[in-house]
Amino acid sequence: SSGINAEWPLRPGVVLGCVFGADLTHKDCGSTGTVTKVFSSDCKDAVCKLKKGHSYQINISFKPADDVSALSASLAGVIAGIPIPFPLPQPDGCVACGNTCPITAGTEVTFSEALKVEPSYPAMKLVSRWKLTAGSEHVLCVDIPVVIVS
Repeated sequence: SSGINAEWPLRPGVVLGCVFGADLTHKDCGSTGTVTKVFSSDCKDAVCKLKKGHSYQINISFKPADDVSALSASLAGVIAGIPIPFPLPQPDGCVACGNTCPITAGTEVTFSEALKVEPSYPAMKLVSRWKLTAGSEHVLCVDIPVVIVS
């Protein structure tokens, strides 16, 4: 039985790796809250390769610094330093966080959005900028580098 106990610590990492996919490379771009995890079960690598015609679920776990009663979600592709807005299927950040509003300061929640990569998008490297705003406050702002591939 001691052999089973010795192996047990190795098993959760393998299971979690399969369930959560890749932790994504990211950079905070002015969040007032604390970003705790950026991940996608649809990506195999830290810099996600987005294939045209497919959808990708992006998940960002965070803890707001202040109580939040409403959130607006937005996405922009930053190309040559210029943010170009992309429509999100769910612009209500509270719904995209699992209908958790109001959110108490310091409570961890996960913002989850599906990103559809249209066949018309050019194949290129870019930064996807994900934001959740409450009024003028950027509760969450995360830059995630991605590569669009054919």
